[in-house]
Amino acid sequence: MKHGLRSRSRIHRHDDSDLQSALEAMSVEELRAFARDALERLDAAPRGELVNCLIARAAKGSSGWRPSGPSRRIVDEVKGFVIAARRFGQADPQEVDTYLRAGTRALLAGNHALAREVFEALLPPVMDGEINLGQDELVDEVLTVDGYQCAAQYIASVYTTTALEERAEALCRAIGAVEGLASLWEPLGAMENAVGKPLPELDDFLTRWVAFLEQRPGSLAR
Repeated sequence: MKHGLRSRSRIHRHDDSDLQSALEAMSVEELRAFARDALERLDAAPRGELVNCLIARAAKGSSGWRPSGPSRRIVDEVKGFVIAARRFGQADPQEVDTYLRAGTRALLAGNHALAREVFEALLPPVMDGEINLGQDELVDEVLTVDGYQCAAQYIASVYTTTALEERAEALCRAIGAVEGLASLWEPLGAMENAVGKPLPELDDFLTRWVAFLEQRPGSLAR
């Protein structure tokens, strides 16, 4: 990804030892005040990325906190957006960013079914080229969200909302749907990281997953 915080970190980095010492020297309230001030100084794209990172870290922490998440109206908004974008063949990548962030919030809020609906309505038409976002080659060029994380969150939502008997095939389809956005060579690890906890029914699923993959020669998914 060429945009956001990661590109800036490659341009200029402070001495890591001083950074670690500064972080350890600051109190919790000082760190909170710094984060609020830093967020106000950032442009929209890096600010949105940092906000997502902070919310995701807090949601996966030990406090048990979760974001409120979007309402079900977001699904109708996304579907309406996709219909219009298909009609014109293109869309504003910033709007796609906004809706992908809504899917992320839904997942972090624990509403995996809503997250799946958002991702499933938006990602396939973008990945299939039905909707052009103005990119020259990769969709990742014009989106400011973390494409890998969105892909992982999508397949995690598919995993958790699909019956065990149908899960392997559904997961394989979902991985294929986002392969242009991210290469998920280790989908199980990516999903666990996305939800921040062990996957449900994992032992039973692994038996079915291995059997499913054995019927698909050349598959690298694990």
